[in-house]
Amino acid sequence: MSGKNLFSWIFAGLGLGIILFFLIILHSSFSGNGDSEQTLQALKHYQISIWCGWLLLTGASTYLRWTKGIHTLFIITYTSAFIAFLFFGYYLNLGVERNLWDIPNVYDKKLFFVILKNILLICGMTAFVHAAIWWFSKRWHRR
Repeated sequence: MSGKNLFSWIFAGLGLGIILFFLIILHSSFSGNGDSEQTLQALKHYQISIWCGWLLLTGASTYLRWTKGIHTLFIITYTSAFIAFLFFGYYLNLGVERNLWDIPNVYDKKLFFVILKNILLICGMTAFVHAAIWWFSKRWHRR
């Protein structure tokens, strides 16, 4: 494994590490006796960490797909984004069940669709990048 490939895997590991770090913080804020504002702030930070981790993962995936034709990091990106937003939905619902925050009536009983929207958005953007790399790495489109 060359140095650039190793750097890409380290970059991807950093993205996953950011998501995992803020998930642990989110879990501890629900486990402790923190107030609702602190728990909501931890949930917001976790959502931001998913997107920051996605940027790092997608950057590393793009490099490896473009240079080596390796799809493994894209599969890891799809899987980690899906699982991360499932945890986000779980903790969002848990906060509503514990009455830590109030969701407007528009979203009452529709939190599943909020999470589904986020999952479809992040996986759709990843698929777009993946397809663009596939398209531009082929020579036949340049004729």
